[in-house]
Amino acid sequence: MLAFGPVAEAAHGGQSSPSFDLLVGLAVLVMTWVGFHRKKAQNPKVIWIAIGISLICAVFIFDGVRLMLR
Repeated sequence: MLAFGPVAEAAHGGQSSPSFDLLVGLAVLVMTWVGFHRKKAQNPKVIWIAIGISLICAVFIFDGVRLMLR
């Protein structure tokens, strides 16, 4: 996937598209928390998984904003 996907340049030391970073980061972040609140999960591990995914999304969003402001 890295060889042909939209982040192929980033995998080889280049830069990914800032709009792709923002779109993916925001979409996954929203899907994670909407799914979390719909399920009302009782397992305490699920909140930590959602927080971990949110941190990864924050990196994508930060990188997208940083590249747009450049």
